[in-house]
Amino acid sequence: MKQQMKRTALMAGALTALMAFMALNVAAQDSMMKDDKMAGDKMMIDHSKPTVAIIRADWCTACQKIEPTMNELMTEYKDRLNFVILDVTTDEKTAEAAKTAHALGISKLFEANKKKTSTVIVLGEKNKVLFKTTYNYDRDAYVRAFDDAVAKVSSKSMKKQG
Repeated sequence: MKQQMKRTALMAGALTALMAFMALNVAAQDSMMKDDKMAGDKMMIDHSKPTVAIIRADWCTACQKIEPTMNELMTEYKDRLNFVILDVTTDEKTAEAAKTAHALGISKLFEANKKKTSTVIVLGEKNKVLFKTTYNYDRDAYVRAFDDAVAKVSSKSMKKQG
């Protein structure tokens, strides 16, 4: 009986240590991502480019399925689009996402869609919604939407110059 209690206590201690390590790792990653996206309290957004807002959560299987595609597209379009991840995994992260949405001027859009994880919204000039989809795994649909958004911005900037 004592042996069993020692094993249980040892396992509980190891599990607690593992969870603490994972929590520190996640906090460090969140901090790095936040530092990448924020400069002080202001968002680092190039307003001459369209913005892609992605509403996601760790527990969302659709988000997990689309994440590799979004990561590829974020790399491919990083010079032509802004990407903003609005994480709603926990209440704390949802509050942070709400602050980010407020800073971007899309609070109403975020509030209306925060429970719809795996939502991808492409925003154009004055945060006009150019494309919005949920549970969409079609890479080509994103490519078309992203290319259309970039083309709209390019044509507007050419009209202003000409």
